[in-house]
Amino acid sequence: MTRHTSAKPDEATAPQSPIVRHLGLIKAMSVIMAILIVAALVVIVVTIYSRLTTMERTAGRVTTTLTLPEGARISGASLGDKGRMLLIVEHAGQQQLWTLDGAGRLQRKIEIDAAKP
Repeated sequence: MTRHTSAKPDEATAPQSPIVRHLGLIKAMSVIMAILIVAALVVIVVTIYSRLTTMERTAGRVTTTLTLPEGARISGASLGDKGRMLLIVEHAGQQQLWTLDGAGRLQRKIEIDAAKP
């Protein structure tokens, strides 16, 4: 009698390497990493585009109206970084320092009192 079996003997099967055993996990991780890389690139491109369009919108001239109290006059002005301005305003015998932002909005008002002897 001859024995015909399709099963391989235990000695014929070689042990699998760790790479082959975890091939499915490696494939899944590589797909996830590819998706994360694409998502990061999209975020970078969108950020650059939004900053460029914001620069284009703010590059134009801005007209702002500044209302001074009755009888006040500006005795000095200085332009700072990012369009900020410092104004010296004289009103009712006192001096005030007004700090304006780049859009012309009043940020801070400092009154200067001279000490009287």
